[in-house]
Amino acid sequence: MQIWLVRHAVAVEPEEFDGSDAERPLTEKGIRRFKEFAEWLADETDGPDAILSSPLVRAVQTAELLSKAFGHKKKEVRQESSLGPGCTAHAILEAAASLKVERVAVVGHQPDLAINTSALLGGGEVVFDKGCVAAIELPRLAVGSGRLLWFVGPKLRGG
Repeated sequence: MQIWLVRHAVAVEPEEFDGSDAERPLTEKGIRRFKEFAEWLADETDGPDAILSSPLVRAVQTAELLSKAFGHKKKEVRQESSLGPGCTAHAILEAAASLKVERVAVVGHQPDLAINTSALLGGGEVVFDKGCVAAIELPRLAVGSGRLLWFVGPKLRGG
């Protein structure tokens, strides 16, 4: 199985938003930049068979942009409460395994994504900027069994 760990795109800063943290949306720039990046990914990769997301608005919006770029018109983004802030590598593996697909994208938050990428790979440190994607190959669905296939983001590709 291949799991793509995706950090949500640029969101409105907490101090600039008059609502709960869970409701903070992406900025217009974040939407534009991630949309362009997701379209580039769609041209460069086979893409995920399914997309899971944290239930927070900024993650769901990012997941929907990814879904649209890959043409998942009939496949809805599935929101999983276990993928919200504080998510664990075990929660990611459990949610991904339940789908029974070859490639799944999981959209979430920092610092969880860096911690979970390290856990899935069996160590190391990864810095997840907003909108970054890490593709991890897991020959078996177990913490520490992964191999990093690629890591890219809007800024890393020059976008």
